[in-house]
Amino acid sequence: MVVQGLPVSGCLPLTMYLAPENDRDDIGCVKSVNDRTHAHNAALLAKISDLRKRFPDSVIVYADYWNAYHSVMKTPAKYGFKEPFKACCGTGEPYHYNPFATCGTPSTDLCPRPSEYINWDGVHLTEAMYKVIAGMFLNGRYSQPPFSYLLGKKQRGG
Repeated sequence: MVVQGLPVSGCLPLTMYLAPENDRDDIGCVKSVNDRTHAHNAALLAKISDLRKRFPDSVIVYADYWNAYHSVMKTPAKYGFKEPFKACCGTGEPYHYNPFATCGTPSTDLCPRPSEYINWDGVHLTEAMYKVIAGMFLNGRYSQPPFSYLLGKKQRGG
């Protein structure tokens, strides 16, 4: 079974649009929201640990969305992103997001290069960001245990 944690929700244009400017963390996202999301993930990990003890023959993989996303937000250019905070599809400043004119309504427009954006519409990520995160889960260190362990166990019939 794969259990996915929550991402750094305080980095979404929707959240940043709604929060006061003085509520920011070290990567420029909404601190109060990220603190709550981080606490949720800690509680989720504790529950997963309990379940692993109760069901030792089961494999429960934790997909660490928080740390994968946070890693991208710390160095977005390393992953090919030029715009970490603005939505690709939207309208308005400073986040190209307006909850009263969401993506697809007449007053919105699209960015010229979606692959350079982390966020698609203020709430959802771009295909490029989902690809980076999926790679971090499948090939990186953001799954505990790693997906290779899960696949190996399945191939051995365990």
